[in-house]
Amino acid sequence: MGKSKLLTFLVLFIAMPDEQDRMSALPDAILHQILSFLPTKHSIQTSILSKRWIHLWKFTPAIHIPYNEITPSQRTFIHNTLTQHQALKIHNFRLHFSLGITWYPDLAVQLQNCIEFAISRQVQTLSVYADLVAAFIDPQDYYVLPSMFYSHDNVRSLQQVSLMGFLFNPNPPSGVPFASLKTLCFFDCAIDDETLNGLLSNCPVLESLTIDGCHRSHNFKASWCQRMKLKHHVLRCRGDDGLNVEIGVSSLSTLKVHGDLMKISFTSLPSMVEATVFRCIYSPYTEDFCFRTWLRNLANVNKLGVDSWFPQALFLTFGAFVESLERW
Repeated sequence: MGKSKLLTFLVLFIAMPDEQDRMSALPDAILHQILSFLPTKHSIQTSILSKRWIHLWKFTPAIHIPYNEITPSQRTFIHNTLTQHQALKIHNFRLHFSLGITWYPDLAVQLQNCIEFAISRQVQTLSVYADLVAAFIDPQDYYVLPSMFYSHDNVRSLQQVSLMGFLFNPNPPSGVPFASLKTLCFFDCAIDDETLNGLLSNCPVLESLTIDGCHRSHNFKASWCQRMKLKHHVLRCRGDDGLNVEIGVSSLSTLKVHGDLMKISFTSLPSMVEATVFRCIYSPYTEDFCFRTWLRNLANVNKLGVDSWFPQALFLTFGAFVESLERW
């Protein structure tokens, strides 16, 4: 709808008599947009308003099933929703749930169907969180991403992807690039270094990358993202996993790193304006670690966030330097 037509419509809409149902007078496209801001359960409930509203929810460009503990009734609701939904394109697909203490092995098939459904509808924002922490699931038993996630032509439409509780099979197919993907977030996923490298090399316009509490990753090199001009990076290490991190992307502007068992090294970061490094303790991770060089490579940072490890590092580094001067 052009601006002039929209303005004309709004003038007529406002001028309608008060006794008329103004909301139902709106075009379907606008009502679909309004419904897309609601959780899908609430969107479906509007079907009782009148005959006009019975099928409107089925064409909304978004499906949002918010965080809840998965139950048999919840699984039935998800199945029925996807079966009845008829929009040819979906802008936003969000499914967030917790297993609690119950493990559903057959849920893997339903999750794969959900992701395949979203991709088949050319989804732009895909967010599927399977919170497995309370169920104490071993990473090797995490839900496996369907091969369609890597190979379907529609993945070119993806702009934002957030996943939690998924297992990435080694060496997945990578024939179709994530041509539009700008934001990628992995939370508590199982993905090895080679698979992560291959996936990132297939994201030519990626700008923001978050890797939070993931398993099987031991060496991360931000240079893997050099070609796509990465701007924002968040990296959080699990408490029981060590991780070697090399940050050296000239386009990187913000960096947030959390974790005690990380070995962090920086090269020149000319575009960096904000950096946050949180850890409880400091230790010189390798023999060639130089705290002064580390700071020098953050010379362009306008905002630096640190916690208790930083004064320890200052004392150990510059205290030793002062002591050597006193001896001299």
